[in-house]
Amino acid sequence: MLLAILADEMYSHRFLSYVSHHKSMLDCMVFTSVNSLEIFIKHSKIDILLVDNNMTSLVLDVKNIQKIIVLSDGEYSWQNGKSVIFKYQSAEHILKEIFAQIADDDNIASISPVYHSKQLELIAVFSAFGGVGISTYARNLCSSMTDNNNVLYINMEIFDSFAEFEKTPENQREYIHGMSDVVFYIKQKKNKLAFKLGSIINQHHDGYSYILPVEDYRDLYSITTDDMERLTDVLIRETAYEKIIFDVGYINEASLRLFQICDVLLLPEPSDTIQVNKQNSFKKLLIRSGMEKVADNIKWIPLKERVISYQK
Repeated sequence: MLLAILADEMYSHRFLSYVSHHKSMLDCMVFTSVNSLEIFIKHSKIDILLVDNNMTSLVLDVKNIQKIIVLSDGEYSWQNGKSVIFKYQSAEHILKEIFAQIADDDNIASISPVYHSKQLELIAVFSAFGGVGISTYARNLCSSMTDNNNVLYINMEIFDSFAEFEKTPENQREYIHGMSDVVFYIKQKKNKLAFKLGSIINQHHDGYSYILPVEDYRDLYSITTDDMERLTDVLIRETAYEKIIFDVGYINEASLRLFQICDVLLLPEPSDTIQVNKQNSFKKLLIRSGMEKVADNIKWIPLKERVISYQK
C-alpha cells in the first residue's frame, strides 16, 4: 500500500517522519513535483494520493491512482468527486481519516496493510467478581509495558470507564468511535478491518494505544465466535503491536473463545470466601466447556499491586 504526498516539502517530510515513526500500516513516499510523481507511476502503483489543494488541478489526469484525497487549508470546496481532509490538524488525525476512507470506500480494491513481523502476545484480563479494580489494573499493565513494546488496550466492558476522555468537544466526537464501530464493521463482512481499526485507535498519554468501549452493551453480546476469530486474526496478522490487552467485562461464547485464543488469562486473586466460590465456578465453566488449557494458562493478579511489571 503506497501513500504519496504531493505538497510543500517541509510539510510532506514532517508527515512522512510521523508515519515512519509511528509504524503506520502504510508505505509512504513524498513527491514534491508532478513530474517526479508521473515518473514513479510508470513503474509502480499508487493506491492513495494525498495532494495539496493548490496542486489538485495538476494531478487530475495522472493515471494509475485509485483515490485522490485533497489536503485543504479550509478554503477548498468539494469538487470532482474528491475527498477532502483539513490540512492543519495533527498527523495522527489525518492518518485516522485516511484509514477510515480506505476502510469504507468500496471503490478502493482490497489492499493489505504494511506490517512488520514481531512476537505478539495476546493477554486477556477478566474477573469473575466485581469491585476489585480490574480495569485500573489492565490500564496500569499497558503503561508498564510501553518502554519496550508497542501496546494496544482494547476495552471490552459492558459499561464505559473512560469518562475522562469526554472533557472536550473534540474528544466527545471521538468517543463514539470505539468497539461499537468495530462490531458493526465486522458484521458488514467488509475486508479492510485493519484500516477500520486504524481509524478509531487513539493514543494515550502514557504511551499505549487504545480502543474505546461500546456505546451499547448489546453490541458486545452480538459478537459471535466467528467475529472474535476474525478480529483477533486481523490483529495478529495485520497490525504492528507486540502486546494486546483485552479488558473483558462480560461472558458469552465469543469471550470464552477469546480466552482460548489469548496466550495468557489474568485473573485477580480472591480475598474472601464469596470471591473464592465465584472464581471456582468460573474455572468449572472453563473445564465443562473443554477449555482445560485456558484454566492451566491462568495467571493470578496480586490485588495489592497497583503498578504492574508483567513478565511473559
